[in-house]
Amino acid sequence: MYDLIRNYAINYAINMDLKDIYDNRSAILGGHINELRTVAGLATKNEMAIFALREKICHSCALKKGNTCNPRKWINSTTLEVSDTAKEGFVRGCGCRLSAKQKSKGSICPANFWGNEF
Repeated sequence: MYDLIRNYAINYAINMDLKDIYDNRSAILGGHINELRTVAGLATKNEMAIFALREKICHSCALKKGNTCNPRKWINSTTLEVSDTAKEGFVRGCGCRLSAKQKSKGSICPANFWGNEF
């Protein structure tokens, strides 16, 4: 468990600045709690359906890199074009650990591919 927490903290330190972490602390914590609830079989059928849909959407996204939304890439949510640099009309990958963010009820995909379902 210690290694999981340490790796999580390192990933966030690399991909998000401390202000982002602080500003989003309740959504981040909520996502991790819901991740544990899901593993323990405590999530409702409605929650599970929404979490599964979010996971399916992320799985098909070009910004997905492993279990992370790649913060070193940008995507145009209309054309689905991906860029290595910032461009007008493109949004940057959030850098979040997707298995937790997908289960955060208050979170929204930076490209608006999902969010506000709850």
